[in-house]
Amino acid sequence: MPAQSNGSRVNIPYSEVIALPYSRYSAEVAYGEDPLQRIYVWQAAGKASATLVFIHGGCWLNAFDYTHGQPMFTALASAGVNVYAIEYRRTGDVGGGWPGSAEDVTSATHQAINLAKSNNANTPVYLAGHSAGGHLALLAAQALSLPVRKVIGLAAITQPELYAQGSNSCETATPLFFDGTPDERPDVYKEATPSIENITSPVLLLQGTADQIVDERQSRFPGATVVEVPGAGHFDYLHSESLAYHTLLNILLNGQ
Repeated sequence: MPAQSNGSRVNIPYSEVIALPYSRYSAEVAYGEDPLQRIYVWQAAGKASATLVFIHGGCWLNAFDYTHGQPMFTALASAGVNVYAIEYRRTGDVGGGWPGSAEDVTSATHQAINLAKSNNANTPVYLAGHSAGGHLALLAAQALSLPVRKVIGLAAITQPELYAQGSNSCETATPLFFDGTPDERPDVYKEATPSIENITSPVLLLQGTADQIVDERQSRFPGATVVEVPGAGHFDYLHSESLAYHTLLNILLNGQ
């Protein structure tokens, strides 16, 4: 299925994403005792049309935190979307890696959705994650019976065993997250592979055709709806002038 959007830019570098202006979050909620176990909230300008619970990516590594998504969260809030951005312990953090990162995200997702429902009972809630965050979002959706309109993967990693066999900088970080290769820890990789059969909400995967970090094989997730974003690179979803961002925004605002 091709993407439809009002944006036009594609294949935007990460350096442009993190150079964008942003507004600071309006609220901070703890879901654990560790300072990294936090949910950051951007309230929609005016009446909210949707709520997005979001898990950031970054190869599961603690070198990348929620802050690289702040321009996206700011743009979404300006467009009428409440954003609950989840921070979590990652590879390199005490308690991070597998399974701690997944446990953090599952706990935070449960709390964020409950908060969203209590604050805006009639606003549809979506769960989304980017890259490694997409992997963790799918696992959270699998672990919880979620009252969400849709689970959305943005260049989501759905097959960690396959991903660990690659050679780019993010693929080679996969064994660090799992503390071993698929050959060394096959049961762990199997446990960490999401299955749509265990997810109660519809699953939508957005996949850029020019993504060099998470390629199209990761969008082969039987039972999911896949939308290809022509020419989109890995970081386009985070830039408000991109085709990929507007594809996501249209889904949220149109209640799809």
